[in-house]
Amino acid sequence: MTFTDNQGIYLGISEKSDGPMKNSSTNRLLFFKNIGLGNKILISAGLTQGNKLAIADGDQSGIMADCDALITDQSKYLLTVTVADCLPIYFYDHNKKIVAIAHAGWRGVVARIVDGVIASFINNYHSALSDIKIYVGPHIQDCHFEVKAEVASQFKSSEAIIRDKKTYINLAGVIKDQLKELGIPTGNIEISPECTYCLNDKYFSFRRDAPKELEAMIAYIGLK
Repeated sequence: MTFTDNQGIYLGISEKSDGPMKNSSTNRLLFFKNIGLGNKILISAGLTQGNKLAIADGDQSGIMADCDALITDQSKYLLTVTVADCLPIYFYDHNKKIVAIAHAGWRGVVARIVDGVIASFINNYHSALSDIKIYVGPHIQDCHFEVKAEVASQFKSSEAIIRDKKTYINLAGVIKDQLKELGIPTGNIEISPECTYCLNDKYFSFRRDAPKELEAMIAYIGLK
């Protein structure tokens, strides 16, 4: 997470050793207390596997329903999403002091969730594209994200990776191309090389573990 070095934000993701975060407020509160962010107001996206964004700008707390992305210019908030293979996408405008976070599964990628986030930076906060930096956190990489024909058909043929007659998708690569189409400079986009499926001891993975109850990490971003 090098783009945040010496800058005014908190950014990170929990690990398997911190416990499952999707349905445990106790684990969440303990995790943020342990990393020194227990004083922040937690805002969580309700997650619909879509592309809707909500703005945290009042007295909200807890879960904001019917959205997969959050944005704010207020330092009292810590914006969060839960992930267990899906992509946590962090956004930061260092000039206007705006942060956002998005949860993107393959449906969110196809629905171009990043479009709405970038539009909010520009329309609501008057950000310059050159000032918006993006980090895609740990997620299932194309080494393990195999898809069937029905899902593959949702992507461009050029986005499909064929290995041993099986089809794989590099979701972060698609996101990067979408951001570039929107005008984000390539140098402003950073992608984690960590695969949640591969790193069994570090991250939960829905595809790898197929748990009866979803176990997930919590990704967060906030202004200092």
